[in-house]
Amino acid sequence: MNNEKHDNRFWFGFFIGGLLGALLLFFMGTKEGKKTGKALEDKGKDLLEELQDKLEEMEKRGKDLVKQGEELKDQVIDEIKEKKEVLGDAAAEKLDTALAQIEKLQEQSVETTKHIRSRFFRNLPKKR
Repeated sequence: MNNEKHDNRFWFGFFIGGLLGALLLFFMGTKEGKKTGKALEDKGKDLLEELQDKLEEMEKRGKDLVKQGEELKDQVIDEIKEKKEVLGDAAAEKLDTALAQIEKLQEQSVETTKHIRSRFFRNLPKKR
């Protein structure tokens, strides 16, 4: 089985080598091959320039997108700060209201306690 793999690799390499040799002979040894090679070289240069232009355009777009992203990030941060201030003020106001209600309840409980003492425990001496 190992021999069969080595034989297949040999024949594959032999075929590729022959194909490359034939192409090399065509491009370097004949007038048509030289013309074809020159046309392929020109086409390759054109494609390379086109690719370079597209890459520069993509780079410019990428920079524009990064700039837009930074602007959007700054806007979001500003909005969050504004909301934070509004929510902070609202929370402080609600906390003040809650504390005022607690104080009111404490005052009412003191009054209720005084009333209960005066009504039910009138005759008991006060502890010091």
